[in-house]
Amino acid sequence: MARKKIVYFVTLSSNVPYVLKKAIENAEQQEEVSIFFDLDGARVLDKRYLKVMERTHNMDLAEWMRKALEIGIRFYGCQMNVLIADGLEMVEGAELAGVATFLAEAYGADAVLSY
Repeated sequence: MARKKIVYFVTLSSNVPYVLKKAIENAEQQEEVSIFFDLDGARVLDKRYLKVMERTHNMDLAEWMRKALEIGIRFYGCQMNVLIADGLEMVEGAELAGVATFLAEAYGADAVLSY
C-alpha cells in the first residue's frame, strides 16, 4: 500500500501549532508530510520567533519542530519571504524553496491543506 502524501501550506504563524500537531499525527501514521511556510507563516522558521510563539501559545514550539523533523517531516520556507527577513536565524533542517518546489510537491500530493 502506497503512503499518502500530505502537503500543508501555512500563511499564518498563529496556525503553526495546530498544523505541527496534525502533521506529526499524519507522519506517525506513516504518511509523507511536507510543510511550506509562506508570508507570515515563514516567520516561524526564525529561531528568535520561536520564543515569541512559546509565550503566546504556551507550548515549546522548538521541541515540536525538532520532533517533526526527526520523524521525516520536511519544512520549506518561501525563499522570497525568508530572504527579505532582516538577519533571519533559520531553524536547523528547514530548506529554502520557491514556487516550482511547492508545485512539484503539491501536484504529487494526495492532499494539500492551506492554513
